[in-house]
Amino acid sequence: MKKIVPDPPHTFDLPPGKSLSRAISEGVVPIEFALMNVSHYLMFAYSDSRRALERIQEEETRQLLEHGLRAMQIAWGQADAVTLAVEGQK
Repeated sequence: MKKIVPDPPHTFDLPPGKSLSRAISEGVVPIEFALMNVSHYLMFAYSDSRRALERIQEEETRQLLEHGLRAMQIAWGQADAVTLAVEGQK
């Protein structure tokens, strides 16, 4: 089975004092880039957490789980920014 790998995450150079949701709603950051990042970081979160679940007996495993949780936090923040931006456009 072929492994599906999304494009690497995009980085955003936001103007000072501008939130990601505002930058998306103003067109500074394309909404599709943020959505791609959500998908990418959720993939990291699932993958790392799954590996941690399989070997929860050692420090390395705890670190994998921490990385997975961090990726989920990043995805959650970006999803929240997209939601706020889309709601603001309606």
